[in-house]
Order: sequence, then C-alpha cells, then structure tokens
Amino acid sequence: MKIQPPPFQNTTLLAFSIIFFGWGLLTSLNGTLIAQLDYIFELDDFKKSLINLTFFGTYFFVALAFFLFSEYKKDLLSFFGYKYLTVTGLGIAAAGAYLFYPASTLLSFPLFMGGLFVLASGITLLQISANTYIVNLGSSQNSFSRLTVVQALNSLGATLGPILGTFLIMKTASLTHEEISLLQPDQLLSFRKIQAIAVQSPYWTVAIWLIILGSLIFFLPMPDLVKNNQTTQHNNENISKQNLYLAALGIFMYVGAEVTIGSNLGAIIDQYCPELTSDKATVIYAYWALAMAGRFAGGFILQYVNGGKLLFIFALSTLCLLTVGIAGIEEFSIYALAAIGFFNSIMFPGIFASGLHKLGEYTGRGASLLIMGIAGGAIIPLIYKSLSSFSGLKAALIIAFICYVYIAFYGRYFQKHSEIVE
Repeated sequence: MKIQPPPFQNTTLLAFSIIFFGWGLLTSLNGTLIAQLDYIFELDDFKKSLINLTFFGTYFFVALAFFLFSEYKKDLLSFFGYKYLTVTGLGIAAAGAYLFYPASTLLSFPLFMGGLFVLASGITLLQISANTYIVNLGSSQNSFSRLTVVQALNSLGATLGPILGTFLIMKTASLTHEEISLLQPDQLLSFRKIQAIAVQSPYWTVAIWLIILGSLIFFLPMPDLVKNNQTTQHNNENISKQNLYLAALGIFMYVGAEVTIGSNLGAIIDQYCPELTSDKATVIYAYWALAMAGRFAGGFILQYVNGGKLLFIFALSTLCLLTVGIAGIEEFSIYALAAIGFFNSIMFPGIFASGLHKLGEYTGRGASLLIMGIAGGAIIPLIYKSLSSFSGLKAALIIAFICYVYIAFYGRYFQKHSEIVE
C-alpha cells in the first residue's frame, strides 16, 4: 500500500528542510569549537578526543535509551508523534547551546562538555524524528530520493558552518601557542576570557534560533504519519528487521569512514604532499562541498535508479578512489581522496531510508537503532589512529576501505531485499 502525500506536504517539507540545514551548520561548528577550546584550555590529546567521543557517543547512548524504552515500556514515537518529538529535540538542543554561555563565562571545560552532551542529545532526537518523517512523507518509492535531497541542505549547512565559525569564533585568535606560553598569569586569564566570550554570541544566537524554529514547528499543521506507519506492516517482518540490522551497521561503517577521511585529510596532505599545504583548506572544503553536490545529483538520479543499486555503484566508485588515494602518489592521490566526498553523498540518507523500508509499527525503534550507528564516527577514527601509528596515514585508510566494502555489500543486499518485500 502506497502512502499518499499528506496535506500541507510542501509546507512541512520546507520547515524540515530548514531544520536539516540548521543542524548541519550546528554540527559542523563543532570543528571550530574544538579548535577554540584547544586555544583556550590548551587541550591534551585525551581531552581533544573526549570532545568527539562526547558528541558521537551521545548519539549512541541517547538512541539506545530511546530504543530500549520504546521496546520494553512505551513506543516513544507513537507517544510523542513526529511533531512533538521534533519540538522536544529542538528545545533540548537549544538548552545545550545556551549552556555554552555560562561555560564560557566560568571558563569551565566540564561545563562545555555538559553543554555539548545536551546539544547532541537534542540533535539525536531530531535525527530520529526528522529523518524518519521525511522518509514517510510521501510514497515509499521516492523515500530514498526525498531524504537525499533534504540531506543536501544539511550538507549545505555543514559546508557553511566552518566558514561562519572561523569568522565568528576564531576571529580573536591572534596569538600562537608559543606566544600564549609567554603570557603572565593575569594576562593569560584575561586572554582566555576574551577567547571564551567569542563562543557566546554564536551559540546564544543558535539557542534563540532553535527556540523560534521549535515554536514554528509546534504551530505547523502536520499529518499524523505514525498511523500510516502502523497500516503499512507486511508479511515479511523478519526480512525487514534483518535488513534494519544490516543498515544500522552500514550507518556505523559510513559515518566512521567519512569522518576518518575528512578529519585526517589535512594531516595526509602535510605528510605526503607538502606542496599542497597552502591549498589544504581548499582541498578539505572540496571534500565536504562535493558531498553536497552529490546529494543534489543523487536526489535526481534516484528518481530513475533503484536506491540499492545506486548505493552499490557509489560504494564501488569510492573503493576505486580510495585505492588510488592509498597507493597513488603526490597530488593525484590527494585529489582522489577529496573526490570521495561526492560518492559519500547518498550513503547516509540511502542507508537510513533503506533501513526503514516496510518496517510498519517498528519504524520508531528502527530509526533509533540506525542513529546508534552514528557512533562509528567516534570508533572508526580511533581504530585509524591506532593503525596509523605503525602503518602510516595512507596505509591505515584500509579501515575505511573495509567500511566501503561492507556498504557495497549492503547496497547489493537491499536491491534484492526491496524486490522481495514489495
């Protein structure tokens, strides 16, 4: 049974598109935040890694709590509905952004971490509600394409976030670490306060913006798609659940590979192609910008090509580029790694939409399982770091290669699975 396009669909899509853009921008601000916190507190490697572990780990534990509560107590998606779960997520994220204000005033690193945890908790609920809502807002045949296009706006926000963050947060960062070490205690305290205050305005603005957006969503007429989910159950429930578990692992692999390559591309340039160091920022920017371009292109292609088949083709293309990136030399290998961004583009929305295919009343719990997979963004980069310490930065990318092999397998699996359950 096809889910008919509900009333107010265009208005709802526009509102959720703004949400996707906003959380993409907000998530990408974390890179700038890490740099600024390092500048303020002179973080050691453990504390730097703690920031990423806090952010990505929150996805796992909050989504796990959502899943367990829904499985054994009360289905939270049915209880809240998409609208109120989205509003709740926006409110929690706003509270987390606001906590950066007292954290910067008190120069408290633990309070910064607390704010980041609350912020990530809100975004986790948004991931569960908004992604799932877009998947179900229309026909199931177009869910892959629909989520890919909206996720392109998320990529646009993620592309603009570092630029905005550098302009708003890092604008006062004028001293090197060596110069900072020469400051007297009172000068150092004054300097750190100035740097911390630079965080206040952007995140205070974000908090206000999230509250306004939550208020708009609250008053926006939205169809109850939870009932639609419950009427689309089919006879192949075990097959769909098996597909869900494979998709959750696919999300884990994808996010881990994407973050690993994106966060280490600069270091790879410095070590293997120093002549590109002056253009390093441009190459890294291209990696993320190509992901945005690929999502717009993918949204169009998916109207004519099976989602699993395109996922398989894009994964194979990524494996070819990654092989060149690992085994190639000089600039060509770097450009190959940057080009992976384009083929990364459809993987998250594709795997997510595929994982929810024909789940019926299990959709909410399925979405939380998929979001738990985002924890791969914390774990896979740690494995890469361990490998690179003795194999080198390029050779250690074999861990990303394994991730993309699995994604190629899943794309092929889903292509066959979707034919079985239709």
